[in-house]
Amino acid sequence: MHNSSLATSILHYTDFSDSELKLIMEKFRLIKIRKKTNILEAGKIAEEVYLIAKGCLRMYYEHEGNDISAFFFTEGMFGGAYDSFISRQACRHAVETLEDCELYTITYNDLQYLFTNLPKTNEFVRKILEERFVTLHKLFTAQILDSPEERYANLMKERPDLINRIPQHQLATFLGITPVSLSRIRNRIVRK
Repeated sequence: MHNSSLATSILHYTDFSDSELKLIMEKFRLIKIRKKTNILEAGKIAEEVYLIAKGCLRMYYEHEGNDISAFFFTEGMFGGAYDSFISRQACRHAVETLEDCELYTITYNDLQYLFTNLPKTNEFVRKILEERFVTLHKLFTAQILDSPEERYANLMKERPDLINRIPQHQLATFLGITPVSLSRIRNRIVRK
């Protein structure tokens, strides 16, 4: 994803004029980060959010010595710890790169600048957050109402790219099950 892809991703959410788009794109910068790099540690304040151009980010928690995957951000998605980013409070989770990544990043101050100087940015961010809210609400509801097999089947339908891209133990914690249970579910599905 290069600048024209950045523009496409931005325009997916809101129609900006050429001059407005230019102003927004000037506030993003492209960074490259090696896989298995923590880009945000629990207990820190998120200073940036990311548009993933290439690669995969994992948001995760550590609890009682266990590593629990909460979400995976892949190409074309905006990712990071937005709760910490907007509240300016330390986050309880960490974010790491699972693959070599190319990320378009924007700082808190630059986003505030855009809110002030380009009010249409509010619509842009609102639409991203609405999309994320719906996604997270589906995940939350699935954890309460769906069986582990249903959650896995839904993952295969909604985000099939993750199945072979994410290590099995991380997928298992994301689904709220053990790696052994995930292996059994996969075997049952293959036999069907």
